[in-house]
Amino acid sequence: MRRPFDLRGFGAVLYKELIHIVHDPTTLVLALALPLLQLLIFGYAINTRVEHIGTAYLDEDHGQIAVRVLDALRASQDFNLVYAAGSREQLHELIVADKVKIAIDVPPNFSADVVAGRPAQLQVLIDGSDSSIADVALASASSIGAALSAQLDPRMSVTPQLIDVRPRTLFNPSLRSANFLVPGLIGVIMQIITIFLTALAIVGERERGTLDQLLVTPIGSTGLMLGKIVPYAAIGFVDFLGVFAAMLFVFKVPIAGSALLLLVLAIGFLLAALGLGLLVSSVARSQLQAMLMTMGIMLPSILLSGFFFERDAMPWIMQLLGYAIPLTYFLEILRGIILRGAGLAELWPSVAAMLSLGLFLVIVASVRFARTTS
Repeated sequence: MRRPFDLRGFGAVLYKELIHIVHDPTTLVLALALPLLQLLIFGYAINTRVEHIGTAYLDEDHGQIAVRVLDALRASQDFNLVYAAGSREQLHELIVADKVKIAIDVPPNFSADVVAGRPAQLQVLIDGSDSSIADVALASASSIGAALSAQLDPRMSVTPQLIDVRPRTLFNPSLRSANFLVPGLIGVIMQIITIFLTALAIVGERERGTLDQLLVTPIGSTGLMLGKIVPYAAIGFVDFLGVFAAMLFVFKVPIAGSALLLLVLAIGFLLAALGLGLLVSSVARSQLQAMLMTMGIMLPSILLSGFFFERDAMPWIMQLLGYAIPLTYFLEILRGIILRGAGLAELWPSVAAMLSLGLFLVIVASVRFARTTS
């Protein structure tokens, strides 16, 4: 019977573990390098200040005051006027397609009303699917309107504000945070479950030696790979249906677009997630390595994909890294369909990028898997 606080053999066990670590340099490098790498990524990527919000504008006035308003918006750190729309319908379409978050509508006779001393309304359309951006945009637009009104009419304290900012929040008028976070959580949960199941299951079989037993059978490498990943694809899709139902009935998040389109595109995202899991399993030699690699993929995916923080506020190098993450495109698809009612016509760039990246990952992972099992 072993007694507590009995230190006999401590040196021998310590020596054994040190030898094990030295003979497994991959795990050691992952354990030491991943925290530093993630700190660098998170330190540069995380920016809680919302600024340079993508903005479209429609100038139906073309007067001097309208020009001053647009110049004031450009000069601020909060708005980035990237699209000049030709109609009010186009302003709405640009927001639905997620090309901008804010749309400014300067109506006809805007300048004439201000010059005549009459309050002129400035319509500000706000994408309410992201409550943090909506709050900043509303406050900034109102302050700019008030500042210009004070410049144009020093008597503003006793007269109505000349530039009357009229905000209109689209898609999520109550700015409910669950409407923004829960659809994104669906993508995050799907990726975590699929990658972990695929990577750990295959590496676990390799460690137990059962994978080697399969290799001596007449089963081909492609048949072996498909047989291994199809069950986890089915589990991932069932998980998607479960969290999707919870979103609708537990969190009461309505879906504005096509549920059928979302289900079809979810299968495409599963393809990409399975490719990542298979790629990890082809590189890792132990379940510990697979877990470290998966964590090294998951945390940057959550932050760089735009799940928590606006991607436009990140440094350009972090935005480029985000483009290599399938979750980035699936989040745009999820929020586009669920919150903005977007269809395939508005989402096709994200759909094409997600499917292309998924196909690339599956091909690379399949080639590596075939080489490691040959």
